[in-house]
Amino acid sequence: MTSPRNANRQPNRASAATFRRRRIIALAILATLIIIIWAAVSAIASWFGATFGGDGTPTPMATDGSAIVASNACAPADLSVVAIVANAAGSSQSAFATNINPYFGYQITNNSAADCTFDVGALNTFYKVTSGTETIWTSEQCDRTTLTSLPMVLKAGQMSASPLSEWFSVYSSVKGCGSEQNKVKADGASYHLDATVSGVSAKDTVQFLLN
Repeated sequence: MTSPRNANRQPNRASAATFRRRRIIALAILATLIIIIWAAVSAIASWFGATFGGDGTPTPMATDGSAIVASNACAPADLSVVAIVANAAGSSQSAFATNINPYFGYQITNNSAADCTFDVGALNTFYKVTSGTETIWTSEQCDRTTLTSLPMVLKAGQMSASPLSEWFSVYSSVKGCGSEQNKVKADGASYHLDATVSGVSAKDTVQFLLN
């Protein structure tokens, strides 16, 4: 015959087993949610990679996301372009540690008093890295067959910024401009970035160091 003490223990054991099963189910659901979220993030990252053209040249976007064409085209004299060298987080940076690659981008400002349309598409955006008088890397030697134009409204007096794209710290050549190319010299070597958007070049290059 089951003693009163043993009889009282049975529900406790059953409750513990039920709790463990529920905990296992909850962990399984949590793991599934993490996998789904990771897959979604990876898909978004892949989309951005495609948007950048996959060749080191990003497709610029206005900060307000506007792609509506204004009635008048921007006069190049009313625009100013500033090249950007940044880290992966998007903060401006002028020196990079070993095996840390810079990211390139630009800012463009409509200095006129009226909104106007300008092509900020990757097809007409070019970056160039120089060291002294030597051209080290240029996006002109990237595969540009999939790049497109992007006429976009630049708001009067406002600045728009491009997305950033990683430079793999390599030379470019007739064979391409990607990570498979030869690595450039580091150990404190100095380089300069220039950016040109639809014929409008940055007034000054931006210096950065590779350590």
